[in-house]
Amino acid sequence: MIMKNTYIKLMAFLFIASASVACVNDDETFGVNSDKPVATTTVTMLTINEGETGVIPFTVSQEINTLSQFKIEILSSSSATQILDYTAGGSSTDVDTGIPGEGFEITIPAFTSNFDIPVNAIMDILPEDTETAVLKISAAGIRTILADATVTVNIVNVSNEELGFILDWNTDVTYSFLDTVTEEDGDDTDAIVSELTENLCDHVDFDLIQISSASGYLAGTGDCPEIDLAFGILPDDTYTLIVDLFSITLSETPIDPVVFPFTLTIGKAGSFNATLAYDDIFTSNSPTSAPNGFNGGDVVVGTIIVSGGLYTVLDRDGNLIATE
Repeated sequence: MIMKNTYIKLMAFLFIASASVACVNDDETFGVNSDKPVATTTVTMLTINEGETGVIPFTVSQEINTLSQFKIEILSSSSATQILDYTAGGSSTDVDTGIPGEGFEITIPAFTSNFDIPVNAIMDILPEDTETAVLKISAAGIRTILADATVTVNIVNVSNEELGFILDWNTDVTYSFLDTVTEEDGDDTDAIVSELTENLCDHVDFDLIQISSASGYLAGTGDCPEIDLAFGILPDDTYTLIVDLFSITLSETPIDPVVFPFTLTIGKAGSFNATLAYDDIFTSNSPTSAPNGFNGGDVVVGTIIVSGGLYTVLDRDGNLIATE
């Protein structure tokens, strides 16, 4: 009887041990599985002008019959900022796809022997030195193909003589409103004060207009922010800048007016810029210009004087903000 019990216990122990090993991720516990295919690149440095796209080419040691995922993350030795200065891969990382943390990801289809990871250098209006993004590319999510590469991306500042601008109102606002609630017996309703936080990009639309000898919309797309960094070269003239509050679609009616702050950065991409910032012009009670625009929601916010191709920027009160 003793031997029989010992035999049963021994078999139970072996079953539990084998089951435990089967549930372990071999990459995390026992190191990298050398039998998996590997993606490699010969590129260690990439130089891209702002507004352009470069690629990091990879070769896979062996094609497989399932897709693979990779993460592209920026290392602390970088001077560039992701999203603001560059994007890479297919999209930002998403914990729902199994790739948490900041960075970008890319998915490679089955039976792939070669693939490229695109790196997009973002054009901006700021004059700046060359920035670097040190990118680490590794297997993540569905780790069917291994990778371990580091590539330094140099992002070169680009300048031109064309008008560039960024009209931005991307901010959260919190406001109070009267909310109707039904009492437990279902017979009566009460009004209570509630709070709601919303992003202005989702509920407010601004446009930008210029008035001069050649008038017209600079931006009226519905985007937030409104951006155009190569609008064209302005001839010598005086240009009045108008921000037009096109529409307001807050989810509730605020008890008190909600302020809509915005900034207008204007100049020549990569060489000269000035920023006008206002938080006292538009509120939730301001008139709007929908559906045709330039119809009551328009307010003068500044002036550009172009002389000899050089800019002088004034605020709405005529105060000097910047000059070339």
